[in-house]
Amino acid sequence: MPDYLSRSKELLGEDKITSFNDKVIMVVGLGGVGGTAFNALLRSGFKHFIIVDFDVVDPTNLNRQIMYTSKDIGKNKVDVCEAFAKDFSKDIIIEKHNMFVDENSLSEFKDKKIDYIVDAIDKIPSKLSLIKFANDRKIPIIVSLGMGNRINPEDVMITKLHKTENDPLAKRLRYLLRKESVDLKSINVVFSKETPIVKKEKPASMIMVPSTAGLLIAKHIIESI
Repeated sequence: MPDYLSRSKELLGEDKITSFNDKVIMVVGLGGVGGTAFNALLRSGFKHFIIVDFDVVDPTNLNRQIMYTSKDIGKNKVDVCEAFAKDFSKDIIIEKHNMFVDENSLSEFKDKKIDYIVDAIDKIPSKLSLIKFANDRKIPIIVSLGMGNRINPEDVMITKLHKTENDPLAKRLRYLLRKESVDLKSINVVFSKETPIVKKEKPASMIMVPSTAGLLIAKHIIESI
């Protein structure tokens, strides 16, 4: 009887899919970008995840964050994502951490096996800490940049941090990472070249752009591993 990976194996080959079995993917931030990346990687055959988020599901998340429905409002995002993964397949291993990411909290992971990190955090200090954590331990990381205030999924792409433009978040990260002597050419990012439609302190957003970013992240990790 075909399993849920039958058609994936036809596309990528059984050896490639099997190679995902022992890989540990750390997804930090389970919103519009991170939630889609997690969902796509889960459905692609990865079985071991470390998921990190300190947030709860809010009604304003539901227009773009595919992991949640109205019944999840008020619940911790890590709890909802863990429950989804366990329902999806009994073989999935989830290590969940309901916590805010900073230099101190990341010390909890210093001895863990991690094969790839997805940075889907919004806050710049947390992103900086996570990038430095990955860089210091030579763990591959892909960083999501600004996806808010945009609507065109065709403008989302993967590149290196030093090649980004028209993104205030990227500009700030470049400045801070240079101060830390981090090589910008070593940082893979997913970003949108679209000029923001609106400029707000709290970004406006719909599903198209962040979910495209999440799918591109999943594709990038599949190709990299």
